[in-house]
Amino acid sequence: MSYLDINISITAASYSGNKGAAAMLKSSISQLHKLYGDRLSIDLMSVYPDSDRQQIPYDFVNIVPTKPEQLLFIAFPLALLYRGLGFIPGVRPLLKRNKILKAYSETGLVIDEAGISFVDSRGFIMNTYAFVTMAVPMLMGAPVVKYSQAMGSFNSFFNRQYAKMILPRLKLICARGDITMENLKSIGADKNAVLCADGAFTMEDTGLGEQRVDLKTENDDFYKGETVGVSLSSVVDKKCRKLGINYKRIMTGVINYLNRHGYNVLIIANAARLNSNKPRNNDLMVCDSVFSYVKDKEKVRWYHEEMDPEEIREYIGRCRFLIASRFHAMIGALQRKVPVLLIGWSHKYKEVLDMFGLGSYAFDYSEMGSKSDREAVISIVREFKRMERDEASIRRLIDENYDSVMESSRRNIKEISKVIDSTDCEGARKSFPDFKNPEKYMGDFLKLRRGYATDPEIRKNAASGGVVTALLVSLLKQGEIDGAFVTRTVIKDGELSYESLIATDEETIKSCSSSIYMYMPLLKELDKIRKFNGRVAVVLTPCLMRSLNALLKNDRELSEKIVLKLGLFCSGNHEKEATLMSLRKAGVSLEGAEKLYYRRGNWRGRSSVIYKDGTEKDFSYTKTLCAYKNAYFFEKKSCMLCQDHFAEGADISFGDIWLKKMKKEGVKTTGLIIRTEAGRRLYELAVKAGDITDRHMSVNDCLKGQKRALCFKYCLAKAKEDFYLKNGKNIKLDTSEKCRLKHRLAFMLAEKNRAFSEEHPELLEKIPMEAIYLYMCFIRVLLS
Repeated sequence: MSYLDINISITAASYSGNKGAAAMLKSSISQLHKLYGDRLSIDLMSVYPDSDRQQIPYDFVNIVPTKPEQLLFIAFPLALLYRGLGFIPGVRPLLKRNKILKAYSETGLVIDEAGISFVDSRGFIMNTYAFVTMAVPMLMGAPVVKYSQAMGSFNSFFNRQYAKMILPRLKLICARGDITMENLKSIGADKNAVLCADGAFTMEDTGLGEQRVDLKTENDDFYKGETVGVSLSSVVDKKCRKLGINYKRIMTGVINYLNRHGYNVLIIANAARLNSNKPRNNDLMVCDSVFSYVKDKEKVRWYHEEMDPEEIREYIGRCRFLIASRFHAMIGALQRKVPVLLIGWSHKYKEVLDMFGLGSYAFDYSEMGSKSDREAVISIVREFKRMERDEASIRRLIDENYDSVMESSRRNIKEISKVIDSTDCEGARKSFPDFKNPEKYMGDFLKLRRGYATDPEIRKNAASGGVVTALLVSLLKQGEIDGAFVTRTVIKDGELSYESLIATDEETIKSCSSSIYMYMPLLKELDKIRKFNGRVAVVLTPCLMRSLNALLKNDRELSEKIVLKLGLFCSGNHEKEATLMSLRKAGVSLEGAEKLYYRRGNWRGRSSVIYKDGTEKDFSYTKTLCAYKNAYFFEKKSCMLCQDHFAEGADISFGDIWLKKMKKEGVKTTGLIIRTEAGRRLYELAVKAGDITDRHMSVNDCLKGQKRALCFKYCLAKAKEDFYLKNGKNIKLDTSEKCRLKHRLAFMLAEKNRAFSEEHPELLEKIPMEAIYLYMCFIRVLLS
């Protein structure tokens, strides 16, 4: 089983706006996910980032704002600098602060899903944009493939130069039809090309589109009659206006004809942006205008809304015929075996219809240029009558060619997966030398997630996202456990201690939220579980989890009672004096106190002491306890050698994800490593109950979010072995990571700090906290 992330970027497509692009996205992403499962992480380079974030149906897809002006005028010049001046130290990290460049620098493969590109008739600006769309990731060193699309002809000077410069350098080109393939041959760009039908043909039908359409149509007698769908296009309207053709008036005339001859007409917008009055990727205004002019509105249905591509396809499937000016409305019709007449503007329509032997039903808009509006309507009606007359043979041709076209469509992802499988698509390589074996750091697992407690009251006192507390509470409510073996701080007579107990109610579990950063020999408390009558979940650090698992092998009674083992990411445990010294340096007294929260609130959080009179006193966790802890003062000696950071013996492991991008999120999340089927089942119950809100987490994010702790455990391992060997002890650690000079210095300082705090705590306390904090930061730099 491979644990490696598959990191993909998809460009030139979006969920909002053009629903043909959305259909291609849904098709490609769902097929990729079936192949690679939870390993798949996708950056969608979106021109409509805000809308796409609202519409995105997958939690493993990250939206990267990539508006045309950002790409052309910022990212492209920066990518040229990245390629040309990257040899200068510090230049590339600086340039990668641009989000587009950063995404492309970390991706394994870029899939260009433009429906059409490098076509003479699109003009200089659009072809320049198509060139830059692929040039930027290639300048960043990312391989690029083209998902099924139409290209050519290449007769204009700039278009031909752009195409010859970029297309032969792509890893793969999926040509959408024979005409495109011939165009590629004309410039010698067919060596890396394969013929694949449009990717949207194989968009998965989830049933949601059918449900939505049923709700709208079940009580509408309109749909009991013969219906013709009419897909209008702002693109064709614009091209017609340039030739003096009144597209909207002509299409109104066609609809009026259909109504007079017994057909109901459904007007379809296959591109829609509800909150925009711009026509690009937006047919709403054209459809509004045509609907306002039709004579018999009772025989016409028009829904001014942005539909999902599945919903559009479902409406088309309920029509007897379709007259389409949008390419992917045509694809939807053919996929649903509905005869279709095209009024379009390039070879892209005909080459797909040719796959079904129906190329003669493509009607170019320019043919209306020499005609009056009335004559243009008559021409379209003539073609419609021909389609009506040939309906039986058209349906026969669709049936005969259907399976081969669908297989050709599936070939897109089959060919792209070959590129993925032969290309370095694993982003963990950016941070870890042994990126091909993430299980070395993480242990075996089934899936990764990150999430937070849905209840804000739980999150308020949690060190991270409150998921451990939320999970225990949820399982208790659902009767999956009878109690939880948990721990909380207690303060008696001004003395700090801890209490372990089996919590059997929600409030007690909640009172045990937040981490505790001091040594607690909890396995001495196992008799509490033995005496408890019921099923128990336990929460332990990695070392305690290993010891517990060893005990359970020989203790059947205890093994049967513990039904869930929750482990905590752990960089090391500390003596109680680390906490007490931090309190003294912060000027916080424990007199009259009843509880200490080591860390609660957003991001790193703040430490808080709760007093019996209801008052609270907060102090900086980062500038006190964290400074001592991360400089390895008061560290337990055994923790200096432990390499089990992620609690490999747990059913589920939990911990922070210390990444800058997480800091910007409104709610802090907890990272989860789900290791067993029992753990997965119980966790999914809590998510289904709504007690936990979660989403995808990549292996890369998990590792990078704990990279300094992992560096201490693995990159310093050789220095640790050498130190103990010099002192007469032979220890064995995983020393496969390279131990650099800075790592040896980091360990030397860490070991001296540990010993100094053990032998001379009174001297340590005299050192100003500011100096300790800066010293800790220096050590962290060594571990970067």
